Amino acid sequence: MRGERHDRATRATPDAADVVVVGAGPAAWSVAGHLAGGGGDVVLVAPDPNGPWPASYGAWVDELPPDLPASVRAAEMPDAAAIARTRHRLGRTYTMLSTSRLQAHLTVPTVRTVVGTVRGTRPGRTDTAVVLADGRSVHGRVVIDASGAQRILTGSRVPPPRAAQTAYGVVVDAGLVPDDVPAFMDWRDDHGHAGWPTFLYAVPLGGDRVLLEETSLARRPGLPIPELRERLHARMAARGLDPAALTRSEAEAEAEDDTDNGVVERVAFVVDTPLTRGRGRVVPFGAAAPMIHPATGYSLAATLRTAPRLAEAILAHLPGDGADAAAAARRVLWPPGARLVHHLRRRGLEVLLALPPDGVPDFFELFFELPDHHRRAYLSEREDAPAVMGAMAALFAAADGPLRRHLLRWGGMPIGDAPAPDAASRPADGTIVGHE
Repeated sequence: MRGERHDRATRATPDAADVVVVGAGPAAWSVAGHLAGGGGDVVLVAPDPNGPWPASYGAWVDELPPDLPASVRAAEMPDAAAIARTRHRLGRTYTMLSTSRLQAHLTVPTVRTVVGTVRGTRPGRTDTAVVLADGRSVHGRVVIDASGAQRILTGSRVPPPRAAQTAYGVVVDAGLVPDDVPAFMDWRDDHGHAGWPTFLYAVPLGGDRVLLEETSLARRPGLPIPELRERLHARMAARGLDPAALTRSEAEAEAEDDTDNGVVERVAFVVDTPLTRGRGRVVPFGAAAPMIHPATGYSLAATLRTAPRLAEAILAHLPGDGADAAAAARRVLWPPGARLVHHLRRRGLEVLLALPPDGVPDFFELFFELPDHHRRAYLSEREDAPAVMGAMAALFAAADGPLRRHLLRWGGMPIGDAPAPDAASRPADGTIVGHE
């Protein structure tokens, strides 16, 4: 895809392009790169288009696109372990990516960038103007909202409280971490805190470093970061890690703002965002869509796999009507199977949120005991609705009477995740101002 060209690109001008991409994270740069590689004229708009990405990214190796260089993978956990009531081997390799190398790989020099804060859009007869806060505008036949959880152009107002995943993590020297600590997910409650359950996400980062992260998978509202920090310190002290190792890393991160040594990671993002397909020439992509798995919070691998197909669909309809190109993009992003899978996983999220606290580890014990193909389907299949329904049916069949009643009560409830209308107001100047 990236080596191909088409000869129908809009003449490159500072304020016009075939496609305007709003955002500067993995979703924005991945689709912008594939569009440019296919010959499209692309402008990426963000306050800091080339600013460093602060997050850490992990994924199952078998989910990543085949053209992602192996060098982007910083460390791997072959046959990754998960612990609920007992330890389970998941039969898959989990990898932590090098954020800096991922950013370098996705950043394409042929993508033009504009520094600015996006305020909204102004539809025209043949294109759509992306309006910046300083009054400038950039016109595109298609506009992609890849602004992440902000959903600057396609967000909808959803009343609080929102279900959110929150986490607090510290990077420490691997030599300080007991051998039995690393795990993809560890629900043991040795942190000693009552209340909503959390798990330890303990993964190698490469370079003799390990990320220790206390995670609340989902809670409405999200569990506060200070509570997660307290649990992480208590948990690691119970595991034999010198408490000074955590506080030392925290102090180094605060003093040096160092992204390679002594990292402290604070995570908070909404997981119950309604599916939003956009309208007109505006298409949401990545977390803005949202492509986030409602029950796990993962989206990177699905985003990277989908980006080349999204770019191909858009370029096939240019330089024609941008509305047709945007409609083709929506068909790629949200075919019927993907919409149904998203709905099913939203139901799964509600099942999890409604469990009593002591029932969450039991639920995951049952899930990890499912056959490998069912676990993979629920965690990784984005468009294969029969496979996801098969996994849910298998868990129901394995459940006891009380859990079955819980699944029937909460798994079938209406959750309002039909495509949400774009939250937009149209002031006198005709600019559509996105919310959130």
